[in-house]
Amino acid sequence: MRRYFLFFLLSFMLVLSVPVVSSAAQDVIKFGCAISFTGAQSRTGKLYVDSYNLAVKEINQKGGIKVGDKSYKVEIVYFDDKSDGTESSKLTEKLIAEDKVNFILGPYTSEFTITNSIVAQRYKIPMVEGGGASGKIFEKNNKYVFGLLPSAGDYFKSTLEYLNTVNPKPKNIAILYADDKFDVSVGTGANKSAKDMGFNVVLFEKYKEGQSDFTSAITKAKSSNAEIVLVAGHTEESLNFVQQAKELNFTPKMISLTVGPSEADFRKALGKDANFIFGVASWSTQMNFKGYLMKDTQEFIEKFKKEFNYDPDYHNAAGFAVLSVFKNAIEKTGSLDPQKVRDEIAKTDLDTIYGKIAFHPTGQIKGTSVVLEILDGQVSQVYPGKYKNPVYPMPAWNKR
Repeated sequence: MRRYFLFFLLSFMLVLSVPVVSSAAQDVIKFGCAISFTGAQSRTGKLYVDSYNLAVKEINQKGGIKVGDKSYKVEIVYFDDKSDGTESSKLTEKLIAEDKVNFILGPYTSEFTITNSIVAQRYKIPMVEGGGASGKIFEKNNKYVFGLLPSAGDYFKSTLEYLNTVNPKPKNIAILYADDKFDVSVGTGANKSAKDMGFNVVLFEKYKEGQSDFTSAITKAKSSNAEIVLVAGHTEESLNFVQQAKELNFTPKMISLTVGPSEADFRKALGKDANFIFGVASWSTQMNFKGYLMKDTQEFIEKFKKEFNYDPDYHNAAGFAVLSVFKNAIEKTGSLDPQKVRDEIAKTDLDTIYGKIAFHPTGQIKGTSVVLEILDGQVSQVYPGKYKNPVYPMPAWNKR
């Protein structure tokens, strides 16, 4: 009996001395994401988290990602960057160096995308992102970042093209833009496009990111007889601008915002005051593309609303498409080798619920923005395609 006990004890100790490798761990592809759960960018950060999670659910329910003859489940390791760019890049490094994730999902904002993509480049791990559009991201010859938003410099180009179709064509345009990299790109691009199309830019002014008081800018726009106001900023700034425009009884023929109008929270916060505000986006719910992971755009919209109880916008569609790009590339290479996957991502030619995805050599998507308008509390695409006729000029605040 004693001999048997010693044999059992020795065998047990031998088992403990061998590294335990979980079969579950072997069967999981881990994506890492440092994104804003808290802080100034958390409202939009949540849109990407919801989209990433829905994509993971769809992938796993459909059998995961096939690598050769083996299927892998998908998992995302999240960290809250607290809306801080330095923190975001540190957490991205932790995800790669300590948590050993296979690939990186992008954060929200161009600023954070730049810092995180530099980390991805250093470790030669591909990052696909749907939350940064500044040309600065793609001017650094970084072969490891791929973006699903069109060039920030062209964000207002479709809006200006629409204004060229209006009779009489407006003349005077005010352009306001925040001092972060994305909005500087938007503002600079809009200024050039406006002048190229024959508009008179009567106000071209930068404001501090996160600014809450737009009284001075609105007063200047009023005194310069601006008929059109284009505002490049983030959601909170957009909300503040619209609220203060009403308070100061400033009613130009158009107010168009880069971020805000497409978001359900923006429309809810403003209520009826959101009506007739224009916006821009790389995607709208009126579109219906052939899908990947899902049959088409409309199936995505239905499932998204059922899962999260709000209407998806272009942030959500881009976030969902991020995982589509990765799945397609991994399955085509039949490998988890980061370099092979990166090279396959660069060759992407994929129909998704977000539309056709293909990348310029810089890593930025080949695509353009559409013009949106909030009508009866719902956001509609009004140009190009005119899924709904635009209301222009916008009615005075006291005549609605």
